[in-house]
Amino acid sequence: IPNRSAVLHPHPSAHCCTADPTWHSMAAAAAASASAGAMPKLVYLPFRAMAETTRMLFAYGGVSYKDEAIWGMVFQERRQNLEFPWGKTPALEVPGSRTIAQSGALARYAAKRAGAYPDDIVACALSDSIYELGQELCTINPLVNCFVGRQFAAVRGEYFRNHLPPALVQLEIELVRAQGASGGLPFFGGVAPTYGDFNIFHHLDNAMLLEPDILHDKDHLAAWLEKMQEIPQLKEYLDKRPTLNGIGEDPGLEDRNGLRVTQRQLAGRAWLEDGLWRLDE
Repeated sequence: IPNRSAVLHPHPSAHCCTADPTWHSMAAAAAASASAGAMPKLVYLPFRAMAETTRMLFAYGGVSYKDEAIWGMVFQERRQNLEFPWGKTPALEVPGSRTIAQSGALARYAAKRAGAYPDDIVACALSDSIYELGQELCTINPLVNCFVGRQFAAVRGEYFRNHLPPALVQLEIELVRAQGASGGLPFFGGVAPTYGDFNIFHHLDNAMLLEPDILHDKDHLAAWLEKMQEIPQLKEYLDKRPTLNGIGEDPGLEDRNGLRVTQRQLAGRAWLEDGLWRLDE
């Protein structure tokens, strides 16, 4: 369960490896990876937070997976039974393997399956650097998914006054550098987005739920965001996923059929299938 007293969250460390830098070979790698192995199961709270980059990468690569949301007593019982490494979610159950935990590890697994993880060790390290900056912005996750009342107001003020603005300045600078080095290619990763692009996109997308104009003076980032939104697989995922509403009062995820799931509900388990909730009977 998120630490509701925390204002800024620490970020995990990163490591490097595997995907071709050209669009066509990345697409071929994604298709091959998507068909390999049994279907993994993602387990997380009913939040648009630390598992969202993984979901976006799975969507980008056409990787099939099961998406289970748990909360309340269901979460507590499974954690007490030591089901999750490090006692937390998100976690990924991969058939024939140990359960994987930590959001960065899940995102890198998904990136490799999706063909969005660079081969070149320098390109990999640069993508890691972008990814980790996204992790430093992660206070937005509990802000829009958990915090209410005075705590919500206090953290919101701190985040948008003091934490996000300098990060946006640095992101704009690094994007200009990346585009200069690649001859004007649109993404931090060059011709195609890598997992670093997706992690930044997720955190800025959450921030824009509260402050839609955060990129009003960041021309390169604004153009990059539009390019990300135009990726067909990502656009389809964004269109279908549940809407995050009730922010600051009673946050929850409402699907396009009007079924809303929150951590305050008595039921403690649901499945997300093609963007629609199916409550556990």
